[in-house]
Amino acid sequence: MAGNAYFEFKQFTVFQENVSMRVNTDGVLLGAWCRMPERSSAKILDIGTGTGVIALMAAQRMSSQFSDFEVGAVESDCPSCIQAAKNFKASPWKRNLKIFMTDFQQFVPCSQDKYDLIVSNPPYFVDSLKNPSISKRLSRHTDNLPYEDIIAGAKEILAPEGRFSVILPYEESKLFISIAEENGFSKSRICRVFAKEGDELPKRIMLEFSPLDIKKAEASSEDLCIMEPNLEFTSAYKALTGDFYLKF
Repeated sequence: MAGNAYFEFKQFTVFQENVSMRVNTDGVLLGAWCRMPERSSAKILDIGTGTGVIALMAAQRMSSQFSDFEVGAVESDCPSCIQAAKNFKASPWKRNLKIFMTDFQQFVPCSQDKYDLIVSNPPYFVDSLKNPSISKRLSRHTDNLPYEDIIAGAKEILAPEGRFSVILPYEESKLFISIAEENGFSKSRICRVFAKEGDELPKRIMLEFSPLDIKKAEASSEDLCIMEPNLEFTSAYKALTGDFYLKF
């Protein structure tokens, strides 16, 4: 997926030259799985947008029901921000998409909006060997955007009944959940993503959080396998991503 200068989806194209992180399965999974707000004039925020793929997926999904929505995207890497802005401008939803070139920590105190949905495919390497590329190091490691800052910032600008969704590797998700719960969030949805059927441990965990003061039932839980044992894509994966991938 990540080797080409651009990646074509059914309703938009993502150009990805000179960006810190190219289109990847994690971003597409989260963009397809997170629940969209069910009201007009909704506001969505993508933290660390990279190429802008999750923001563009959110715009496509919202446009099927509403025209007056806004999807904001925060990106601190300058080349990635420029590329995402170009991808937004070339999309059918350029009037609904906004890009902010800044650190999320600086964005939060300046934001005058409360968001109905906040999404992030965040950096997740906490203590590991650093990539020699500075831009990839910043996009993959938590040094410049620790879990604590993502969670505290999301809490600050999330609407009272808003949702906060992320995708993380299995082990890192445990720490993220712990910090989120300490900061007043509770899990409302969990999806365990397995690379293929029969795997013992999930490769990724998708999580949806809500503020603790929202009365709700116990968090829903589901499993998703990407590949069958014969390495064909599963029907569940096709169903989830079928509105976006050309191959489905």
